[in-house]
Amino acid sequence: MTSRLCELAEDAWRLGRAVQLPLDGFGPAWALSGLTGGLVLVPHAADARRLKGDLAVLGQPAAFLPEPPLDAQNLRGDGVWLERGSVWNRWLEDEGILIVTPGGLCTPMRSPDGAMTITLGQEVGRDHLVRWLIGQGYRRQSMVWERGDMAVRGAVVDFYDPSAQWPVRVEFFDDDVEAMRLFAPKSQRSFETVSQAVVNSARSQVGSARLPAIPDGRRCVLLSPKDLENRASSFVSLWNQLGLGGELTDETWNDVVLALGRKPHVRLVKEPPADVVLKLSEPPFFRGDWAQARSWCSVMESSGFSIHVASSSVTRPESLCGSAQLVGSVSPSSGIVDSALHDVWLSDCELFGVSDSSRERADGELPDELQNKLSPGQWLIHERYGVCQFLETGREKFGTQSYETLVLGFADGKRLIIPFSDLYKLTIWDGDGEPQADKLGSKRWSGAREKAEAQIEQEAQELLTLYATRAITPGRAFAPNGEMRSLFDQSFPYRETRDQLKAIREIDSDMERPFPMDRLLVGDVGYGKTEVALRAAVKAVENGLQAAFVAPTTVLAQQHYRTCLARIGDLPIRTALLSRMVTPAGQKKIRTGLAEGTIDLVVGTHSLFRTALEFKNLGLLILDEEHRFGVAHKESLKATHPGVDVLSLSATPIPRSLSMAWRGIKDISLLTTPPASRGRIYTVTGPWSESLVSDALARELQRGGQVYYLHNRIEDIQQVAWRVSQRFPDAPLAVAHGQMNQRELEDVMERFYRGAVQILICTTIVESGLDVARANTLVVDDVRWLGLAQMHQIRGRIGRRQEDGYAYFLYPGDDASLPGQTWERLEALGAMESSGGGYRLAQRDLEIRGAGEILGTSQHGFKQRIGYSLYYRKLRERIAQLRGESQPPVEVAVLFPLDVPETYMPSVELRIGLYRRLAEGLSAEDRNRLTSDLTDRYGPLPPQVQGLLALALVRREGRRAGLESLKAMDSHCWAKTVSGVSSVPRRWVAKGGAMAGPGGPAGLADLADWVERRTTELESEQR
Repeated sequence: MTSRLCELAEDAWRLGRAVQLPLDGFGPAWALSGLTGGLVLVPHAADARRLKGDLAVLGQPAAFLPEPPLDAQNLRGDGVWLERGSVWNRWLEDEGILIVTPGGLCTPMRSPDGAMTITLGQEVGRDHLVRWLIGQGYRRQSMVWERGDMAVRGAVVDFYDPSAQWPVRVEFFDDDVEAMRLFAPKSQRSFETVSQAVVNSARSQVGSARLPAIPDGRRCVLLSPKDLENRASSFVSLWNQLGLGGELTDETWNDVVLALGRKPHVRLVKEPPADVVLKLSEPPFFRGDWAQARSWCSVMESSGFSIHVASSSVTRPESLCGSAQLVGSVSPSSGIVDSALHDVWLSDCELFGVSDSSRERADGELPDELQNKLSPGQWLIHERYGVCQFLETGREKFGTQSYETLVLGFADGKRLIIPFSDLYKLTIWDGDGEPQADKLGSKRWSGAREKAEAQIEQEAQELLTLYATRAITPGRAFAPNGEMRSLFDQSFPYRETRDQLKAIREIDSDMERPFPMDRLLVGDVGYGKTEVALRAAVKAVENGLQAAFVAPTTVLAQQHYRTCLARIGDLPIRTALLSRMVTPAGQKKIRTGLAEGTIDLVVGTHSLFRTALEFKNLGLLILDEEHRFGVAHKESLKATHPGVDVLSLSATPIPRSLSMAWRGIKDISLLTTPPASRGRIYTVTGPWSESLVSDALARELQRGGQVYYLHNRIEDIQQVAWRVSQRFPDAPLAVAHGQMNQRELEDVMERFYRGAVQILICTTIVESGLDVARANTLVVDDVRWLGLAQMHQIRGRIGRRQEDGYAYFLYPGDDASLPGQTWERLEALGAMESSGGGYRLAQRDLEIRGAGEILGTSQHGFKQRIGYSLYYRKLRERIAQLRGESQPPVEVAVLFPLDVPETYMPSVELRIGLYRRLAEGLSAEDRNRLTSDLTDRYGPLPPQVQGLLALALVRREGRRAGLESLKAMDSHCWAKTVSGVSSVPRRWVAKGGAMAGPGGPAGLADLADWVERRTTELESEQR
């Protein structure tokens, strides 16, 4: 009796025996553990990734040989080929397992054309490295984004080896390599130092399409041979059909099979006949029923089995049984019972009904200088002169020096030249309709601005009355986080993004105030909103209160419930699911538990809250997908539970919520950072084409994925389903729409979630749906009547994991038949192809539809005239001033050139982005972080850049320290202060209501350091 392949007799390997493995999930990894240097052939890329992750849980090294993407665009260049060649060559040199698919073995291998090894302290020479990279085919860019890119910034050289996981940053001192770091391409921040790096050529040598020689002594495992043959045939057919390269034939796969057959190998099959049967089985599914789990574990323990728990949520395995051991904080795809070794492994899948998807390092947010870009041709608003257009950049003389400028175009061909340091006076235009440039010095603009300022003053006073009313509404002031919340936070298996941490701090602060919270948390699907919300729920429970998590659909509520169970783990929080899937008796028991306080956290659908639901002490209401709830329904929920804190979650907030957030009525937190290793979503728009759609579906099915096919007309959706089923008869297919019986619909969605359905023909009912990791192709066959935010929300159904997603937004007929608003929406969707744009797309949808029309404000003309962003920014600033929460920025006059040297940051686009970021002002924390980030990417800050960062802090925080105005010159600086300022900066002197100090960047840095110290002291005194 055996359970592992490494224990098989040599004859079984030599004769290619069939070995029955009666389960999926963790089974293949368990069977392969202990096998060294093996080649494992699996049907799909998804199977390969799951197997690689499961082997990692067991501490078994493994690599995946990626198959070339079935997409001509992604096959351009040598990157994908070099990555394949690099993986193959590394496997030949080590003892790990190599996981491959039929497509991975049928297509060519290539090797780099050359390589260079760089070692810390080595005398390489920056120029020598740059020449070598260019000569080897690297593309010189302002920043490194993709494999094959390189960038040079002073003494820093970045490059992205096409076969590497992360790009490398090399910092030189003269010709010596002083430092080397790996960095994340999106954030451009380094995260790990290295002492040696091998950089391969970006050019490749074409290899043979035949399978390279497998060294003697290596063993091969074929998982599901029949599926392998079917997948190979499908891959070869689709490869040739799409014309992606040299033609493949049936002989290609036959050659692979013959080559593998000559090596020691076994065939893993699921069903008899088989020569050997592995003694493996699955544990039961407990799905949060700890009493059942304890009972089963007790029985297995008494039968001599060892209990192992691999979970991201369980911290005390002894709560299951006395001998249970925690073997890791990462869960495999499922658990296993090994009758040969008397071993039991339990995972999050059995314990909580969810599978862990391990995440790699987060790629982070875009650098500040890229989040604030301006492009020539962009329409802007100058606060003093009005609507204008950004024409070009330039450089102006200032005495013996020069400074960078922006050239703005106004009406009648007039131009205005402003220094980069004045960028804080510009706002991107976002009014309704087509922009029209103002005349320089015209009363038309000054009149509109004055009227808007009067409206801002009136609206600010009205909002102050509203805030005062809200402040006296009875609420609960929650205590600061205690042990339970601390344990919950520490059990989070991933690194929080900066946005998540900021949102968590904001929500904690709201809940600790003595009036009700009303906060909107906006983030794209999969960006971590649920984790942030659960931390708020745990805070409520820790304070002795109950929390309710309300979802718009039963299936989504079920998914949230699973997530709650997995995250809460063995913490003493009693959780329940209240939905139609619960029996009437079960619902009654839960309602009683809520009324008596024996249930702490309930997850359910909003329909169940239409009837009276009694809570003993409800403290927090979480509304998921807030745009799916009617305004009256939300207000009814709040009225039923007055004083309760409310947290609304949304990927694409409704216009009313956006308006309330802009005005400051509803607090808002934004999550714009994608999860780690999230694949890119390629968006295709155009007329409907049967061949295009067939190829899209075939590509996804070939890689073992699932498809959303959105047809938003119920009357003929069955006909569409029949046509698709005729084209793909082997793919399990189902239909989902809003007129189906509720239980039937839930059953279909549950089967799609589990992977039993590969193609889902559906309506927009999937807009708020499940997190289906393998669903990575979306086809919308008629996009004409969808809103922009709706398109984005639907597109968020795919690209949820590492695989690239493909979204097809199609329309019948030709381009001429497309409504104008649909054109604008498709253009906006393409412009924001990267994930994380839900909030921006909701804003853009307002522009397309007309914000005044939606917001319904009688004075919206003033907002439209000066732009919504400028109007609401001025409104928020005025409200903060009236409430004493902030003060206007310090008036600053800089009378010497102060700009970012081109030698430090060569790209003018990036320099403009940095100036715009600095124009917003910096807190002390911002200044320190930006200093660290810029030093990492560009090297030590030149004095000019230090001065700019110091100036940004002084403008924003100076009044809190007692400054009123600042005049900075190259020779000296002079600052006017309020009365009562006793201390002065280093090297500065007080002069009766003012102070003077050194000039230039050094003097500004002294002043900024003093402002930081002074504000810290004042905050300490207030506390």
